[in-house]
Amino acid sequence: MLSIHARVSGRVAVYTGNSSQLQHIRAILQNCCADTAIYESLSALENLFNAQAPAVLVLAVSGESPAAVNFKSNVPTDSAESTGTAQQAELVGLINFLTRFFQVHPDSRVIVATPEKLSLENLCQLILEGIESVVNYQQSDFPERLQEQVCRAWENYTHKLEQNKSVQQHFEMNGLDGFVSASAALRKVVNRAVRAARISDASVIVQGESGTGKQRIAELVHKLDPKRKKHNFVCVNCAAITGTLAESELFGHRKGAFTGATENRLGYFRTADKGTILLDEIGELPLSLQSKILRVLQEGLVMPVGSDKEYHVDTRIIAATNRNLEQMVKAEQFRLDLYQRLNVIQITVPPLRERKDDVPVLFELFLKKYAHYYSEAIQWVNPAVYDLLAGAIGQGNVRELENIVRRILTFKESGQAIELVDLPDEIIAQTIRQGDIELDAQVPQNTINQLLSGPARLGQVMDSYERTILSRLLRKIRNQSALADRLGITRRTLYNKLQKYNLR
Repeated sequence: MLSIHARVSGRVAVYTGNSSQLQHIRAILQNCCADTAIYESLSALENLFNAQAPAVLVLAVSGESPAAVNFKSNVPTDSAESTGTAQQAELVGLINFLTRFFQVHPDSRVIVATPEKLSLENLCQLILEGIESVVNYQQSDFPERLQEQVCRAWENYTHKLEQNKSVQQHFEMNGLDGFVSASAALRKVVNRAVRAARISDASVIVQGESGTGKQRIAELVHKLDPKRKKHNFVCVNCAAITGTLAESELFGHRKGAFTGATENRLGYFRTADKGTILLDEIGELPLSLQSKILRVLQEGLVMPVGSDKEYHVDTRIIAATNRNLEQMVKAEQFRLDLYQRLNVIQITVPPLRERKDDVPVLFELFLKKYAHYYSEAIQWVNPAVYDLLAGAIGQGNVRELENIVRRILTFKESGQAIELVDLPDEIIAQTIRQGDIELDAQVPQNTINQLLSGPARLGQVMDSYERTILSRLLRKIRNQSALADRLGITRRTLYNKLQKYNLR
């Protein structure tokens, strides 16, 4: 038996419902693990949710095992069919457990030991859950294989922790490379980008609405890519290069290749050689250029316009888009083969409305960034401002929020606090249309009494409420055209009402 003494210093958790298997696996792991915790039932495994994360978790599916590894099943079996059914039920339970386990302990590595080859369906399910490997404990070399896989899983676990530590230090020193977030959703995206950075030759698609930070994600992948971070990061706006000179922009040209080509040009791909190229808004790229991009992905070759010589480029391609490329493929607006080549790693950046915790953090950041727009120092922001903005930010996302802060500081007249009245008129108006601002829902009892006893008329009461409502809205929306539009009346009608209630 292979002896790898104490190579695994982290905690290893072991589960099996078969005590003979448990003892044998424990004996195997004593040769390579310093700390082993034992769980003899699925219900006992639940304790892991409230315990320190194990470095490695070994899950052994129960079943009879041959004498080659000296396993003796304590579970009576009337037939192979009943044994298989029991094993399948246990495996389903373990898969359900893993789904929850990885949500709590995402960095732990999991190894599954089985008494026989798994079905393709079960194997796919386990792989999708994120297991490290599967080991067949009916094979004669099971002890060596298990030790090898546990040690390899431990190395992967420690590598991940070191990487997380270095990334955290990098973020602390560089302000998250432009990412400021209190949102778990965005931090998951950043973590996915960190993982993608390790695979230097894999292309990436970054999806998300405009203004969510897709370019920041691409830059982060490049900066953390050990192979490419010292070379160029080139960002190409595909929507801006769809003219007749697009091929020249991407692949370069020779002097004299066309009118205006007064000198040789490398092009974006050769400029990004050994580095990273971001094809931003790749969904805007015409089909004629898509085929040429595909050739770069497949063969790593580019040919400048007007040249008969091909040049090899080693460039990592990251594509960013706010369009649904799968739908474009179905509509034959985007090449399927190019999509398949690009879609090795997919990262989706959530919109700001799905990470509302980030609104206050980003708002404060932009207040500091544009403090020079305003003569006084902002000391306080009404929390209602954050609540309102969280529901009002549209598809402009972070970029839209940044512009809102700039406008607030540009037009604010005085004071060291940001109040609702300081928000742009259209934000307030949009919120009113959505019904997010509530006026008093109850009519005062004295008003009801006045109506019942006769002194007051309904028209008078309604006028009183209308005046109150308009007075409040005027403090929020100073632009009368915008207010009239949101109220669904003409500007002339609003003007008459303001005259009537002496509100001008």
